[in-house]
Parts: sequence; structure tokens; C-alpha cells
Amino acid sequence: MRTLRERQGSLKWILPVFILILLACAASPGNTVKSEKTVIVLSMDGMRWDYPRRDHLEAFARMAEKGLKAGRMTPPFPSLTFPSHSTIATGCYPNKHGIVANSFLDVKKHKRFTQSGSTASDLREPPLWVIAEKAGIRSAVAAWPCSKGEWRGTSPTFFRPFGAPGWDTGTLRWILDQLKKPSSRRPGLIMAWTSGADHPGHLQGPDGAKVIEAERRADHLLAGLEKGIEALPAGEKVDLIVLSDHGMAAVNRVVDVVSLIPKHAFFPYIAVSGPICNIYAKNPAQRDAVARALKRLPPDVKVYEKGSLPPELHYLNDARTGDFVIICPLGSTFLGYPGRSGRRKAPPKGMHGYLPEIGEMGGIFYAEGPDFRVGSRPKEVRAVDVAPTVCKILGIQPPPEMDGTALKSLR
Repeated sequence: MRTLRERQGSLKWILPVFILILLACAASPGNTVKSEKTVIVLSMDGMRWDYPRRDHLEAFARMAEKGLKAGRMTPPFPSLTFPSHSTIATGCYPNKHGIVANSFLDVKKHKRFTQSGSTASDLREPPLWVIAEKAGIRSAVAAWPCSKGEWRGTSPTFFRPFGAPGWDTGTLRWILDQLKKPSSRRPGLIMAWTSGADHPGHLQGPDGAKVIEAERRADHLLAGLEKGIEALPAGEKVDLIVLSDHGMAAVNRVVDVVSLIPKHAFFPYIAVSGPICNIYAKNPAQRDAVARALKRLPPDVKVYEKGSLPPELHYLNDARTGDFVIICPLGSTFLGYPGRSGRRKAPPKGMHGYLPEIGEMGGIFYAEGPDFRVGSRPKEVRAVDVAPTVCKILGIQPPPEMDGTALKSLR
């Protein structure tokens, strides 16, 4: 039997080795990152790239002088709210993150995706707030599409669910409250959705009077946020990114695809999201019947079978893309289903969701703070580039699945 002195001698060797192992683990990639910076990603829904200049929005002009202003932010296809916000958050196109429209069917789970019922678990790839939390950086998220609940066991440290009227001004106060927290509790990443000019754009089209009113409210919100950041002791350590998910185009025609296709119980499932429609068939016979019906569509409406989708759309997701994907040309949109009364809503006067390279689909992208070069004017920032850019600022290794790359306009 070993003596007490012998056991004590062994411990003298074991303890230093154990400490070295702990230090090596702490230094290995994928462990926590210490960052005193805060990155704010503020989304203004439906703010088209040319709105700030067109309507002389002063706060946006000042932000452009102090930092970076892109010619446009290019959304993914389709240029819809939920796919675009998911691309911004994950750095991936819809074929990877899985949010292929504002409404779709997950065939494998036999589950309908709806905007009101969306959760973080609907995402197939990790969003920024999960990436930050796993790196040891606190995150705060306010009503970002597909942010409610956990993503594989991880959720934001601070969360603000979508609320009542006065959302935007309440969100401004919430963001500033996050920044006022002591460094031991302050989030390093803040992501917030605001209403922007999307709703009036649908109601009146991009040139409507209410769109201009909404733009001015967004400009006032930005001015308040900048003023609040400047007043903070740690304001000089804040990077602010202001962007939108898509633009807006005028609508002059509606296409009724729902009435063309006979419905039999659940299938064929017809998921309309503005100018894009995913149709899911139950069997080959039903696919043939749908294909025959779609031949009656106007000739300028594109019909793709699942296997013939152009690869540059980054849209093929085996479980969620329809057997048929139908795309309206600019200026047209699909009619949705009648409501319980049997009546359909009045067609919108403005719409988005079209091919991302179309000029009217471009969104805004402004950025200022210690990590952005003053006077930088890239022609384009892609939605997939936002997440890797935020990762680089925060010192986080981005997941290899990301499709985007960090901006070259960083210091």
C-alpha cells in the first residue's frame, strides 16, 4: 500500500498537468469569446434602397456621412420578409436555412409554416444570436422573424416578443436600456425588427403618401437611436447596422392560381406568398393534374418543377420547396384564398418577393461605428454577408455553412 507521502508526491505532478489541460481547452477554437463591443442590427421592414435619398431623410444622410452606405442591399430569393430576415440572421440562402417563403409546407413533418406561428426551431441553420450565445456573448433580440423560442436548446439572453401599437418607439427604448446595462450584463449583439415602410407600401404602393410618413418615422427613430448611443459612456464601442429585408414595387395585375387547381382535402397544398407560390402534390397523378392546370396561367408567369429550378436561386430544399414553384413577373402578384366570408382581400398596390436582382427589390444598408470605414460606398451588400460580418466584428469563427463573406469595408 502506498504511503501518504507517496500519494502527495503523485498529486504534485497531477495538479500542474490538470491545469495545463484546462488552459488548452479554454484556448481551443469554439470556446467563449470575450468582446467588449456591441453590434446592433436594426431592421426597417420594406425600406427600399432609394427611399432615404428620394425623400431627403436627414438622419440617414448623417449616418451615411459618418460611416458606410451601400448602393443597395440585395435580398435572397424570394425577397420576402421571413426568408430575407432568416438569410440576414444565418448567412445562408433559403435552400439551407429552410424558410423558403412566408407560407409553405414542410412535407416531412407534415407541418404548415405560418408567420404568426414561426419559431427559431423552424430554422435549419443557427442564427446569429445562437452563434453569439454559444461563443459566450450575450444577445438581445426583439421580434426578429423566426426568433421566438429555442434553437436546439439555445435562446437569446434577452428577448422582446412582438407587441402592440407603438412597437417601434418601445423598441428604441428597449435597445437603449440594453446598452445602459453594466458591462457584466450588457449584450454584445442586439437584433431588432421595426415596421419600416412595409405595410403602407402594400396598401398604397411605393409612392403612397403613407409610405413617406412611415419613412419619416423611421428617420426619427434612427435619429433617436444615434443620439441615445452618443450619450452613453460606452457609445464609442457600439457598431450600428441599419438595413431592410427588401424593397417594394407597384402592382398592376393579380393572378388567380388558387382557382385554377382543384383541391382535394389537404392536397394539393397551395402556398401563396405574394408573387411566389409553392404547390405540393400528393402523388404522380396529382402532379400531372396540377401541371395541366398550370398551363392556363399567363405566359409571362414562370412555372418550375422542383427539379428544374435554376441553381442561382438557391431555393431547392427537399422537404420544403414545392413540387411546383410559380413566380410572377414584376408588377403582378397572386391572389390568396378567400376568407371565411368567401370574400378575398383587396389586392395590394405594392408588393415584393420578386427576383432579388430587380432594382425595386433592393433594400437599404447603412453602418457606422469603430469597425466601419468612414466614407465607404460599396455598390452592393448581400443579405448573406451580414452574419459573417457581425461574426468578424465580434471575433467569432463563423460556421462553415454560411454562404456569405465579411465585408471588406471593415477597419
